[in-house]
Amino acid sequence: MDYRIGSASMSDLESAKLVAKKLFETYDRDRNGVIDTTETIPMIVDAYKSFNRSFQPTRGDIDSYSKVMDRNGDGKVTYQDIEELCIKYLCPQYSQQQRQQANKPQDPRIEVARRVFRKYDTDNSGYLNLQEIQKMMAEAYRSMGLSQPTYKDVQAWLDVADTNKDGFISLQEFEQFVQKSL
Repeated sequence: MDYRIGSASMSDLESAKLVAKKLFETYDRDRNGVIDTTETIPMIVDAYKSFNRSFQPTRGDIDSYSKVMDRNGDGKVTYQDIEELCIKYLCPQYSQQQRQQANKPQDPRIEVARRVFRKYDTDNSGYLNLQEIQKMMAEAYRSMGLSQPTYKDVQAWLDVADTNKDGFISLQEFEQFVQKSL
């Protein structure tokens, strides 16, 4: 089957990834790296509009839709989740193993960074706030036998890692920091 968006053919892996990128950019309206409940509603409504149908989703519809989109079950709908769905449905010729390999980061430090980020993003906001950063650094210092980090230590780390200077660390900023520092 040949899928199209505009004039682009949707029969290969790279095209499916482009569709995922476009979908995510369209619906992650607050640009926080997660499609949350309020952003899921327009996705559902637009899906029905594409079939010339009107639909107002219930809370149950929204929860079900989000659960389907949350491919890794971490409670958040991320770009990786949307990309995996697009690959699954637009490129059925790829096995699950091939899809997982395609989505696997090339740099092993990235996977470690993602695990650490998920561990300390306790409010599942898609960002590390000051308290979460303090907990992360305290555990790192403790594991190295160092005394607890001071507020100044935490602030210095935040100043380096927070590239957009919004006071939070996104997954992308954290991945970049890990790549540069390790």
